Amino acid sequence: MSVSQSNPNIVYVGMGEGCLRGNLSSGDGVYKSTDAGRTWTHVGLADSSQIGRMQIHPTNPDIVYVAAIGHPYGPNAERGVFRSKDGGTTWQKVLYVNDQTGAADIAMDATDPQVLYATTWQMLRTPWDIYSTGPGGGLYKSTDGGDTWTRLSAGLPPGNLGKIGVTVSPANPGRVWATVEADAMGGVYRSDDAGRTWQLLNDDFNMTARQYYYGHIFADPVDANTMYTFCAKYFYKSTDGGKTYTSVQTPHGDYHDLWIDPRDPKRMVNGSDGGASVTFNGGRTWSSMDNQPTAQFYAVITDHGTPYRVYGSQQDNTTVSIASRTNGAGITGNDWHSVGGGESGYLAPTPSNPPVVFGGSYFGLMTRYDERTGESQNVTVWPDYNGGRTAAAMKYRFQWTYPIIVSPHDGNTVYAGAQVVLRSANGGRSWATISPDLTRNDTAKQKGGRLEEYYSTIFTIAESPREKGVIWTGSDDGLIHLTRNGGRDWQNVTPPAIRPFTRINMIDASPHDPATAFVAVNRYQLDDFHPYIFKTTDYGRSWQAIANGLPARSFVRTVREDPKRRNLLYAGTETGVHFSLDGGRGWQSLQLNLPVVPITDLTVKDNDLIASTQGRAFWILDDVTPLHELGDAVTTAAHLFATRDAVRTRRAGFGRAPDGIGQNPPGGASVSYWLGRAQDVTLEFVDSKGVVVKTATSREGNGPAATAGMHRFTWDMRYPDAHGIEGGTFLAGGTLRGPVAVPGTYQVRLKTGGETLSQSLRIVADSRSQASAADLQEQFDLLTRIRDKVTEVHDAVNDIVKMRKALASRKDAASAKLDAALEAVQKELVDLRFAGYDDQMLVFDLKLNNRMAALQGYVSQGDYAPTEQQYSVFREVSSLVDAALARYAALKAQAPEGTPRP
Repeated sequence: MSVSQSNPNIVYVGMGEGCLRGNLSSGDGVYKSTDAGRTWTHVGLADSSQIGRMQIHPTNPDIVYVAAIGHPYGPNAERGVFRSKDGGTTWQKVLYVNDQTGAADIAMDATDPQVLYATTWQMLRTPWDIYSTGPGGGLYKSTDGGDTWTRLSAGLPPGNLGKIGVTVSPANPGRVWATVEADAMGGVYRSDDAGRTWQLLNDDFNMTARQYYYGHIFADPVDANTMYTFCAKYFYKSTDGGKTYTSVQTPHGDYHDLWIDPRDPKRMVNGSDGGASVTFNGGRTWSSMDNQPTAQFYAVITDHGTPYRVYGSQQDNTTVSIASRTNGAGITGNDWHSVGGGESGYLAPTPSNPPVVFGGSYFGLMTRYDERTGESQNVTVWPDYNGGRTAAAMKYRFQWTYPIIVSPHDGNTVYAGAQVVLRSANGGRSWATISPDLTRNDTAKQKGGRLEEYYSTIFTIAESPREKGVIWTGSDDGLIHLTRNGGRDWQNVTPPAIRPFTRINMIDASPHDPATAFVAVNRYQLDDFHPYIFKTTDYGRSWQAIANGLPARSFVRTVREDPKRRNLLYAGTETGVHFSLDGGRGWQSLQLNLPVVPITDLTVKDNDLIASTQGRAFWILDDVTPLHELGDAVTTAAHLFATRDAVRTRRAGFGRAPDGIGQNPPGGASVSYWLGRAQDVTLEFVDSKGVVVKTATSREGNGPAATAGMHRFTWDMRYPDAHGIEGGTFLAGGTLRGPVAVPGTYQVRLKTGGETLSQSLRIVADSRSQASAADLQEQFDLLTRIRDKVTEVHDAVNDIVKMRKALASRKDAASAKLDAALEAVQKELVDLRFAGYDDQMLVFDLKLNNRMAALQGYVSQGDYAPTEQQYSVFREVSSLVDAALARYAALKAQAPEGTPRP
């Protein structure tokens, strides 16, 4: 991203990651905003894929330069340095080496924008290796705004170069630094003559370790001797021109970008694998990154608790077990914890409650975490540390994200995938191999990377939930195998249409039929971004391609079948979520408010659809039950969908969560409906006695929507509130809230266009609650009596206020006497000086309305039958209320002719 210095409302963003680790995301060119990021326009370079850096002319924001790396997985022409002179309307390729070499970085002389430095990078990523140096790599300089370029070489490493980061000192434009990856003599270099000659300052290993993932360098804007560079896990600072370094401590490692305020270099923003953090004191302290929902999760799974918890492993961070809903206003840091494993692994909770969680990570690490005790045991299949060895040298080849699953038929049986399937029946204390090598075992592809690039591995395992022993596996090199007898015999059932070395990313064994499976495969690491999904209904004897209708360049990572409706499928792609109602023959977007983000996995639990994303954490689509009946039949003017059970949680009716924390699902009973055209809508909620408990209309500000399309309305499960006092709140320590409905069967009615549609609505008790049905009914009954008594008081107060207003216009003694008597009753019932502030209780006495309303808070706390003392207080306060109301009734009868008697 680059912000114009002359007009900060103009912002350019280059898409696609410039730090090319294994699970990177590609982009679609350049976007521009002219209103400080509120709206964006795509302005070209759609095939540039990965953009490393951008520069904007300091006085003319129409002149912009882009360093485009290009396709990381294959050759393409749209790479190199591009320049636009018309704000992105047209682009000119001004520096180009070949279709295998792009541009990684570009720097501009702050004192002369005609002077530019750019670095070229010849690289190729494959699923099994990364080739990060080549003859196309180099460092170039232009003195005419990019029209011509000169390659700089004097003093730089000979031979093949790799990724190079470059920066120019604004304080001394003759001083230029570069961090250089090379086959030999790599390190940090400096030129003090504007690039003509270079000197190697530091060739320590850390300076260019995993340069393809780091490789950035930054000059202090004020001090010509101060610079920063990122290397592996280190954020280095030099104050002597780059000769020696100190390590800057930050909240998180794996650094990828740095912005330094050109006017105040102590103010910096650092971008890392953990997010963004800000310093105002030169790096001594940094802001928190816990306010950014930017986690990258590799997969998602839930447990069987109520409410269920969501599990996943986040890139360069911990594993996570997080609540799907809480009793508070939102889901906070207190509602999640790590569960063993590591940043890249699958998590597999057992069906027990609370579960034991098996978690993995790279190099085959596996732990067994007990949620009851919080203890983690290392149960790695083969604890011979992989570090420094290639896949070919290992006994077991475990992928970066190797699969772990717990059998759906036996919570004590755990499966793990290397090049073979391993099984443990004793919590990981021992493992048995139950398959031969189920990969292509191409040894030529096992000699490359030593971390993410382990290849010829099993990438996914799925056991049929319908038939024990039916186990599917998919390898990262394009093979699908099946056993129907728990591993004694295996068949290669790979579809002929799947080409070699295609990644079998995810297999979903149908929850409806043991012969049916769905397979998400992808070839993006072979430079093929098309979506591929396959389906079999005969144990793999035949296959059908079912990805037609998905976006053409949005490859698929996961596919899941809904456990309630057969052939209702969900697909997670590189850009979002889609669904199919017909087993994959056609697909529709299910994006809604989900950000455009890579979807790494999906799962369905309790009719919720949960997504893990690569960069925007977890998202939950609450209640997909409307999709269970959606189809051609839903084409009428209006349709009311069947409801799912509403859980009577203790947070029913809480409002929206504050920004910065996870959102709870709506607290209440949600109703979904379809309108074929815009029309007025009324929803009624009716209890088992036929009493309309709640009415909501589209004419209300917060009522049901009346526009055409799909809508959802949530009833907070509360009966009507107590009446208030006209003109204010006049309560402190109490509320007017009506009681929450007791568990039972209700009815919802949709009235529109002269038609009434109805569905049954079941409210069920929170399974965590100890209360019996009788307890909840008793609590409800007392709360109803309290509400009704508050209504009596407030109705009387409203009447008294009106009568006293009428009496004020009379000047006779009888009217004055009656007004004084009414005032005395009014002051027993309410103090109209209360304005809703609790601290007013320290000044004014609580009157009967407040005392009765406050009792509601005591009785409604938790799911419990009322206590004897709560009944006693209700009787005492009620008797005082009744006595005051009796006096009011007698006074009302004495009102002179013509006085309002409400």
